[in-house]
Amino acid sequence: MTPLVRAALIAAAVIAPAVSAVPSQAQGASALVGAWTLSYERGRRVENGVVSPIMGEAKFEVAQSGDSLLATLAPGARPDGTIPPPATFGGRIAGDSAVFVQKQKATFNMNGEEQTRDMFLTWVLRASGDALTGTMAREIPGMEAAGDMTAPAPVKGVRIKR
Repeated sequence: MTPLVRAALIAAAVIAPAVSAVPSQAQGASALVGAWTLSYERGRRVENGVVSPIMGEAKFEVAQSGDSLLATLAPGARPDGTIPPPATFGGRIAGDSAVFVQKQKATFNMNGEEQTRDMFLTWVLRASGDALTGTMAREIPGMEAAGDMTAPAPVKGVRIKR
């Protein structure tokens, strides 16, 4: 993903809270609009060159304004019991899917030295009725040779009935 595309999607996340008063159905709403329970790979642990996924669940809510989407991801508790704060990020409709880009900080422990870096997550999601499928890929600037650390991981979800 080019820096220009990433910047445009991040800008959409800042602008999108001014959600239109027109009902989403009148705008050709994305099938993703609504609330979901996601199962996804929330992180990866690498020890002695072996990559192990850290799985998690989250509440994922999507709102639409025109052809822009705004998502809020509220992760469940981490393995240590702490609950990360919700993250809000922008996206766009791409055919029968949607693409979201999320920027976050990632902490790495390399050879006993802790480092924090920016990380970009690209979510490509598709809804079919009450089922959601897709992938989430990580981009860590400066770690392009990370190989298995950045390979896309599957995402699954179920619509939350209100």
